[in-house]
Amino acid sequence: MQLPLTPLIDVMFQLLLFFVLTNSLSQMEGRMGGSVMQGPAAAAVAGRDILKPLVLSVGTAADGAVYRIGGSSEAIGDPQELYLKLAGYREALGSDDIPVVIQARWDVPWRDVVQAFNQALRAKFRNVGIRPSSP
Repeated sequence: MQLPLTPLIDVMFQLLLFFVLTNSLSQMEGRMGGSVMQGPAAAAVAGRDILKPLVLSVGTAADGAVYRIGGSSEAIGDPQELYLKLAGYREALGSDDIPVVIQARWDVPWRDVVQAFNQALRAKFRNVGIRPSSP
């Protein structure tokens, strides 16, 4: 007993024809839909000042981590002191919306970066991020 192969071949050709005709050959990768805000929402965003971030540098020393705020030459070695300085900056700037960018080299231990992150959150900054330092 043999299976009839003609109907199977017909179905395969129909499926092939269906997929060839319904396939779009345009490349969609890298395209993302979007629109430009207009009206009152755009005016509200355009009226806001863009806040310059407060850069918190993390480095290493022989006895542990060294923190510097805003490119200052003053080295802070104690997390509690870092918290007090950050809280003072937040009070002086008058806003907790100021972004804090923690910048660390690749050879800084992760625990020191996390410590800086925790102290910035403890000082009630809401927008805290981490970026690598340029080599």
